[in-house]
Amino acid sequence: MSTKAADVARATTEKTNARSRRAGRNTREAILDAAEELLQRRGYNAFSYHHIAVQLGIRNAAIHYHFPAKEDLGIELVSRFRIRLAEWIEALEARESDPWQLLNAYFEFYLDFLDEDRKICFSGMLGAEFQAIPDGMREETRQTMEQILHWLVSVLERGRSAGRIAFNGPAEAKAVHLGSSLQGGLQVARVAGAERFHQLIEQLRLELQPTE
Repeated sequence: MSTKAADVARATTEKTNARSRRAGRNTREAILDAAEELLQRRGYNAFSYHHIAVQLGIRNAAIHYHFPAKEDLGIELVSRFRIRLAEWIEALEARESDPWQLLNAYFEFYLDFLDEDRKICFSGMLGAEFQAIPDGMREETRQTMEQILHWLVSVLERGRSAGRIAFNGPAEAKAVHLGSSLQGGLQVARVAGAERFHQLIEQLRLELQPTE
């Protein structure tokens, strides 16, 4: 084979390999997206690789190629959510310094689930199934909840110091109260309608806003 022909063959092979890598990444992300939606609608133990395969029009083997066991898929799902959460917090803190607005952004984070056909919050669903999910997922879930709790405590402490947020007791206890209320509120909204969740948000705002 001539040098020119060899170069052409090499370039063709590289392009083919690049397309294969992109296709692999796209399939992997599509699997994660489908699994995330199923988890939020049904729960971790209520869907299988078959559900994902039917939704995406692929074979089970294609899922096993990327995630040999369902636990591998579950761990990656929670890890991906935790990374997104960290990026969301970082971007929010970069553009907003007012603790009251940061707190409202946290409320909006939950309100977004109402616009997604009443999905349950990712961490809330995992918390409800905590005793039934694999150990690796449990650890990722613990880290995710600690991450958002740590940030929310910081927002509450800054808000109280600046006179922008009012509450009694330790900030950590208030953060747990808020998170539990919002996650439970999404469950109520599934049955009673979105308006009930909006009522919860408004009540929390009334309680946390300083009086003049």
